[in-house]
Amino acid sequence: MAKSRNFVFVLVWFALLISAGIHLFSKGFLLTRVAQTNVSSCINYDQYRCESDGKNGSTQKSECAGAEKASSILRDVDIAAGICFPPKARVILLVIDALRYDFGLYNPDNPQPAPYENKLPIMTELLRKHPDHSRRLKFVADPPTTTMQRLKGITTGSLPTFIDIGSNFASPEINEDNLIDQVVRANRTSVFLGDSTWTELFPHRFTREYAYPSFNIYDLDTVDSAIERQLPREMARGDWDLIVAHFLGVDHCGHRYGPVHDEMGRKLGEMNDVIRNITEQMADGTTLLVIGDHGMTQTGDHGGETENEVESLLFAYSKGSPLLPRAYDGHADTMQQIDLVPTLATLLGVPVPYSNLGQIMFQLLPDKRVDSFLRYQLALVHLWQNARQVQNYYQQYGEPHPIADSTGPLEPDQEQELDDAENLFLMLTQRVNSVYTEAAFQSFSGDLRHYLRGILDGYRRIWVKFDPQLISHGLLITFLGCFSMAILIVHSSAHQLVAMFTEGNNSSYAFLLVVFAAQTGYACHELFGLSSAQHGVILFGSVSSVLLLALLAIRHWASISENMASWKRSSNLLTRVSFVFTTCVFFANSFIVQEQKILSYVLMGFFLTALYQLHRLGGRFALPRMRWTAVRKSTLAKLVALTLFALVMIRLSGGYFRCREEQANCTDHLVKAPSATSPSEGQRRRGTSADIGLLPCVALVLYIVCSRMYLKACGNLTGTSVNVLLARYGPTVAVVCTCAHFTVSKSGVQNGVPQLHVDALAWVVYALLLVQVGVLVGSPLLLYVLPKRTDVLNVLYGGERSNLAPEIYRQLKENFRGRSANDVSPAEIPIVCGLGTVYSSVFVAAGALLTITLALLLGSHGTMGLIIVNCVAVAYGIIASILQYEQSHTSLAGCIQPTFPTLLTWVILQQYGFFATAHQPTLSQIDWNAAFVGRTYHFDGSNLLSGTLVLLNTFSVTFLLSVLFPLLVFVPFCVYTMWPTLAQRPVTTAPRTPLGAPNASTTTPPVRAGKGETSNTLRKTTADGGSVEYRSVTVHKAEETSEVSPADFDITKGELNLYENEKLFIGTVFKTACQLILLQSLRIFCAMFACTLHCRHLMVWKIFAPRFIYEGIASYVMFVGVVLGFLLLLRVHRSVSGLITAINKSR
Repeated sequence: MAKSRNFVFVLVWFALLISAGIHLFSKGFLLTRVAQTNVSSCINYDQYRCESDGKNGSTQKSECAGAEKASSILRDVDIAAGICFPPKARVILLVIDALRYDFGLYNPDNPQPAPYENKLPIMTELLRKHPDHSRRLKFVADPPTTTMQRLKGITTGSLPTFIDIGSNFASPEINEDNLIDQVVRANRTSVFLGDSTWTELFPHRFTREYAYPSFNIYDLDTVDSAIERQLPREMARGDWDLIVAHFLGVDHCGHRYGPVHDEMGRKLGEMNDVIRNITEQMADGTTLLVIGDHGMTQTGDHGGETENEVESLLFAYSKGSPLLPRAYDGHADTMQQIDLVPTLATLLGVPVPYSNLGQIMFQLLPDKRVDSFLRYQLALVHLWQNARQVQNYYQQYGEPHPIADSTGPLEPDQEQELDDAENLFLMLTQRVNSVYTEAAFQSFSGDLRHYLRGILDGYRRIWVKFDPQLISHGLLITFLGCFSMAILIVHSSAHQLVAMFTEGNNSSYAFLLVVFAAQTGYACHELFGLSSAQHGVILFGSVSSVLLLALLAIRHWASISENMASWKRSSNLLTRVSFVFTTCVFFANSFIVQEQKILSYVLMGFFLTALYQLHRLGGRFALPRMRWTAVRKSTLAKLVALTLFALVMIRLSGGYFRCREEQANCTDHLVKAPSATSPSEGQRRRGTSADIGLLPCVALVLYIVCSRMYLKACGNLTGTSVNVLLARYGPTVAVVCTCAHFTVSKSGVQNGVPQLHVDALAWVVYALLLVQVGVLVGSPLLLYVLPKRTDVLNVLYGGERSNLAPEIYRQLKENFRGRSANDVSPAEIPIVCGLGTVYSSVFVAAGALLTITLALLLGSHGTMGLIIVNCVAVAYGIIASILQYEQSHTSLAGCIQPTFPTLLTWVILQQYGFFATAHQPTLSQIDWNAAFVGRTYHFDGSNLLSGTLVLLNTFSVTFLLSVLFPLLVFVPFCVYTMWPTLAQRPVTTAPRTPLGAPNASTTTPPVRAGKGETSNTLRKTTADGGSVEYRSVTVHKAEETSEVSPADFDITKGELNLYENEKLFIGTVFKTACQLILLQSLRIFCAMFACTLHCRHLMVWKIFAPRFIYEGIASYVMFVGVVLGFLLLLRVHRSVSGLITAINKSR
């Protein structure tokens, strides 16, 4: 078709429209920042060397002490930014998970306290007895209020978001500068007890650690009791500088019972006893800090940003030295959670972590003097150290990664903001050396704190707050896109879609209008109150696209409304209910956790439903007599066996599921995919993940053998062209290299096999895939046209033999001797092998090599799942195609248009394949090993290539089935070409091809044939008593007709029917592509909507948000795959048209 490119434009248009909605929603919902890898450093105060005062031109440094050292530092306070002063105290950090602020208050006048009230009287007692040694502050956290994100906040001093883009996604380990690492670098001793989340964030950092799992929310006492037993022993050892104890009982009690329950009172009472015992046993020179990482709602949940969730408690008690006066902090009674980091760093005498944005709280520091520094002078030095560190981070993060957009260049207003901040800090730098009194210090401190708070507020606006505008716009665009596609695509026939999208120059006008709207959004985004120019471009372009689709629907409303009126609303009711059920998975965390099991049951239901519908047709699909001969010949019995095979495969795939943390009683029996942080480590761990065995290799071999047998039986492996040779031998070589890579990469380190040799195996597979792509672009057809001779050589459909070569040789021998081998007219008839499967053969051959490449990336642990999904897809395709043909009443339009159950099964298979290939929708279970396959010997460091390989690994089934989606249209012809006896009504003028005969067809000039004269059959008896049928097929196009009459449709002609009905064929494939995009778009919309509803849910960042991310990326992968599959189809169709035109011209 001359305007097939319009279909490609529309597919890309639809995909971009949905992608725009996903992108806007992601920008508003997912909290993202780029993690810096810089590390703060300093020199110890004892190692500081004084500079001379500059008299007599001398600037040499010399050893000094006492007043001389203090005087040298105070002459230029900016020098103090690189000095670590001695520790002020040892620290016991007591973290009580979910300790809400009001839990620590005490009101003796309350006659009927709630279960969570008045349960921590020790704090009030210490405040009354030792007011100069005790402090109680409101400890305010930044959302999201989940434990892991809050722990990142109180150790790095930054504003943790859902996605902290760093160098290692394979584990939750913190990879930016933090307080724990600074303690380790300073050779201080740290001890940890409690929640294992700490050891996941900081593995092997603590000198001694006693970690306990935290997921069992029904266990209120195990972790707390273990800490209570071990903590006194650690305190008594006395060799520590920092003890971290994280209690979980209060948080678990909140999740299980809520705060208004007697169990909450009991747990808080236990915490009161723990604090009392610590304060009694701790030695002088020790500071106790009791903090809550977040609060909880009245129902005991947390994760959002309500007041009860973000307000927790901080209590400090210093034994020995009094604390600095509250006036140094402006008598503040509220403290930001990130302010704890610089405060703890000053207490321990270590550098403030590089990414910190918090401010030091002086009222939590013991009043411990250093040499001759006055109290305010030492406070000034500490405050300036804090300020210099924040300014360094601000400048570093602001220059390469702008505040408003970490992916684009600095905008003029951002440059001005950065310049203003630098000028203000320069003024403060000049003032710091002129602070000579305590009053001047408090004035300077107020101005400096105001400056630092401004920087924090700027980052908080970007990183922490949800953007309701972006979220709502993303949801709106996605919904309107789905609705528009549903109206236009679902309620239009293939011929109507051809007329709708190929008439005139509508695509050019639509493109120009969308570009104009996007430019308007770029110019006017501030006028409409949009957050950025990018937001304006996407929003205006998307809205204009929806309006264009609406105008198109109005223009063709007559045909659309007619189709809507004729639509049977009761049809496919069970399938529609199943689709709604699978989309409801996104709204329940328990459903997401068990999604793979749900999908397996849905797939089994689809098989059983299709088999039942075939049985209801009766006839040869009725139950056979209970005799072996009848059962063996029964078509239904064969389909039942095929269904049972598919059900067994689905059940076996469960053994390859990976377990996630929330799944109880789950074991990875056959799968284990460890993480990797480097190429060499990835290759090494990849080999030691699980016993390889022979099963994955045997599965790959059987898969290639079956695909080759199919292509050979259809005549598509005849000849010696490059594409035929590649289809014949390429998969075999690729399988050998892949299985060898599985084996050698497992034993290569131990056996001394050079890594270059291991990588070379993967390079061979990659090279074959690249050659396959080149062949598809250049000459994709797997056909063979026998050389033209004066004598007629008609070997079309083999008879009782499956070997074509002896018959060809015998006829050539007879022709050479001058004897005619048959009685046909001497008119020359071209012979083309494989024409009956001309379209599907290309996709089968390309899909085989793509499957092997994906298996290489998946490794042995995911290959079996990939092959199982392929087997299940083939099985359902056979059953569904037979049902589709039987229900079509020999109508070509009904036969080639995939039904809704078939389309839904294809989409569900993509989702199910994600789990079957050993993946889970959690960020910690991404298999990064794929990034190093074939790249271990020489790792090029390309993030683009690494990301592509990881994406192909993670969404292998999604990409494979998306590219091969045209097979949904071809599969009825594939089935009836292989087994023509399944055809509903025999064609009297064209006897069936014997099973296993090579598929060869001839073409005659496109003359108009009468009814029943579409083919001619000649029969010849061979020398050995057998027979060969020669079939001459007339090829003609039905361009003027909108439908094909039943008499014109002979399914045993194979895919020539598709070429003859070009508009119907291309329109059907286009409609199928749009329907697949629509189904996936509805799924991602439900995932987005579920995240919006559950944005304050406890598990939003652990379950719902990761599921949305995976579904969003799967949508992108599917859109790309569908477009590539459609482009490949157009390339094959163009080649078929060129071939038949050339044959006709040659005659």
